[in-house]
Amino acid sequence: MLLDQGAQYEVSKFRKPGVREAIEAQWDKLSDSIRAIVDFVRSKTYIQCDKALPSYLALIPLVYIRHHFTNAWASAANVENFLVRTLLAGAFSGQSDRILDALVKRFKELERFDADEGFAIIRSQNRSLEITHDRFFEMGYGSKNIHLILNLWYPVFSHVPAYDNNLPQVDHIFPQSRLKAIKVTNQETGRPVMLYRDDARNQLANCMLLTRAENGAGGKGDITPEEWFAGKSSDYLKLHLIPEDPVLWKMDRYDDFIAARKALISDRFAWLLV
Repeated sequence: MLLDQGAQYEVSKFRKPGVREAIEAQWDKLSDSIRAIVDFVRSKTYIQCDKALPSYLALIPLVYIRHHFTNAWASAANVENFLVRTLLAGAFSGQSDRILDALVKRFKELERFDADEGFAIIRSQNRSLEITHDRFFEMGYGSKNIHLILNLWYPVFSHVPAYDNNLPQVDHIFPQSRLKAIKVTNQETGRPVMLYRDDARNQLANCMLLTRAENGAGGKGDITPEEWFAGKSSDYLKLHLIPEDPVLWKMDRYDDFIAARKALISDRFAWLLV
């Protein structure tokens, strides 16, 4: 595709006169463009490894711009927003050749990257850039897509600390250990059972991003929200979209806290949700 042969994979393309020769002649430049995009993703987003990248296809238009319009790429704006949003919405899922061809065609005409133009092209191919509330809130702890959500949520965090172990970390607001300890009586057996299963504990509304120092030894650990948020500034609570009513930070108000925080998160991501 970087040689303007289209997105669809066809062995016959490699048999066309001049194609293999062009690949060999431009191999170093092609490799440099790919490496540049990998470096960009790692330095500008929370996507630090392939496990956090739902699809490589979203990178192809970026590699194309970097390869053909290197100077324009250096000043490109909103690239990380384009990348994260298209990945989060699954814009390149299924048959994506037509979308890739249309994006490359438009960027080639512009001779630069343009996020808004890219979004318009994707929508013109009947792909949505929005997601449902239910699907969004299922992207919780351990989900590949939670890194994408956090990328849009926490632009103030540094993505590239000098030491990898200083990367921000996803943690539970209401500690797993404490939620697991909450039991109710099974009406059929009369035995105590766990009230909050994995999906309830790991949901997005119970997740927040902490610095390594906050989540390390002597940090949050299994401290209750009531203790952790006590004394925190209003700016801190707003950054993490924490309901400011301290009553909701109590362990026995977990369900109410989740409902209130979902409302705050929904407002923050209203542009993305349908």
